Amino acid sequence: MNFKKRYSKLTIMLALGQGVLLGIIAVAVVGFILMKTEKPDAAATADPEVPASGPAASENGASGEGGKTAEEKPALGAAVTMYARQHGVFSSKESAASFVTEEQVPAAAVVKADSQFYVWSALGLTEQDADPAGAEGSFRKTVSVTPLACTNGEGQLVQAVMQAKKISEIQDLINQRKQSADRGKKDPFVEQMTAITAFTDNMSVIRMHVIAHYAETGDCVKLQF
Repeated sequence: MNFKKRYSKLTIMLALGQGVLLGIIAVAVVGFILMKTEKPDAAATADPEVPASGPAASENGASGEGGKTAEEKPALGAAVTMYARQHGVFSSKESAASFVTEEQVPAAAVVKADSQFYVWSALGLTEQDADPAGAEGSFRKTVSVTPLACTNGEGQLVQAVMQAKKISEIQDLINQRKQSADRGKKDPFVEQMTAITAFTDNMSVIRMHVIAHYAETGDCVKLQF
């Protein structure tokens, strides 16, 4: 018996074509795999000089969010815009003081500026601090306040009072001044601040009385309108 099987030419050509096609596919797959393994992903290799994420660390080791830096204070001589609640202006201090007594302006101070004397009842960093609502005969006045370098570092104290937001900050100033003062020597700033804070804890009133005191001579603070 003859067990040999006969194939047609078409069957043989189809088989050859399938073999060639499978060979091409196999070569393409192997080439693709080799390309992926030989060429590393650029995103996976980070530049060692460039941080991958997060804010840069500061010189003291604190990050931009975690580390807090001290708030910079403006230098002496930098003017600050403030707002006063004004009740009148007079040519002499005596006339201004008489007005305060007669009109009974609460917590008022007589402030000297440009050879004139102003009666104020508040001095704040915002317009709301000097809101004249409810105060008959008063209005809001804008003033430029410039703390100056003067003896005993009182210019810095004026500046600190201007920037203070809470009565506790004023108390801290008083305590620091007491600790640094010579034993047995009176400190005018401590005495003045102690007297002011004894009758008010309103920061707008405290600022006003401090500015009024130092504006008298013009050595430690300058006022301009």
